[in-house]
Amino acid sequence: MKERIRSYDVYAVAKEVGLQEIKGIAVNRSSDAVRIGLTDHPHLVDGIICAICVKGYAKLKINFQEKELKPGTLMVVLPDSMMDPIEISNDLHIDTIFFSYDLISKIEFANDFNLLEKINSNPSQLLGDEYLNLFQAHHNSIATHYYRKQEKGKEDVLSYLLCALIIDIRTLYTERNYTTKKISRPEQLTNEFFQCLLKYYKKERSITFYADKMNLTPKYLTTAIRKQTKKTISEWITEAVITHAKSILKTTDTSIQEITDLLNFSDISLFCRYFKRYTNMTPTEYRK
Repeated sequence: MKERIRSYDVYAVAKEVGLQEIKGIAVNRSSDAVRIGLTDHPHLVDGIICAICVKGYAKLKINFQEKELKPGTLMVVLPDSMMDPIEISNDLHIDTIFFSYDLISKIEFANDFNLLEKINSNPSQLLGDEYLNLFQAHHNSIATHYYRKQEKGKEDVLSYLLCALIIDIRTLYTERNYTTKKISRPEQLTNEFFQCLLKYYKKERSITFYADKMNLTPKYLTTAIRKQTKKTISEWITEAVITHAKSILKTTDTSIQEITDLLNFSDISLFCRYFKRYTNMTPTEYRK
């Protein structure tokens, strides 16, 4: 029976991919572990991902942003992010470190909201040789200690190595200085809308609700989002709801009635019609 999880935390990922989990850290060993275990359906992330694409190709959405991964790309994903795979090559190899936010909550990174915003807005980075070698060395070192047989001191070593990794992530994002880029009003509104959508989509599907939250008229917000993204607000709301429903259906044994309640539909038949309208399958058919 599947674990009753609604998002992938470190424990769930370790179990799904067949890894051991050491106090909130999971590290891949085989080259295809991530591709086999985690790229066939949408999921939410309850932890921090630091991953390097070594081989192959992937296209996925991270918090509604379409991103491409190719060799030499670093991907950093923060907690409460939504990931939706679009296209995955059969030879995809991603070296991944996945760890709990709690492990770094006491260091400066955890409270640097400017840095967190940069990462949220730019989760994938194509690295030059120097940074690529550096982050591969981080993964190799953490993996070595993660899988070593000697348990004494292992957790302390991993904690210090994670801190070193975080410092270099911060240096990378600081050097690239994204704050110098001027953001247009439509871009700013789009970013604010997506942040609002991630916070409320489980309960609210009304355009008026999001416009009110942003102190805008529905017409103005609708025009701005469509101009910037080529999609309507309703389409984005639907994508968020359907993506989350798919994640629950594939990664949990939560009943259809429970999903109906979780996503704030008034009755199960309404949820099933909504899901089928956009997927051409009933929730039960998708789960199977």
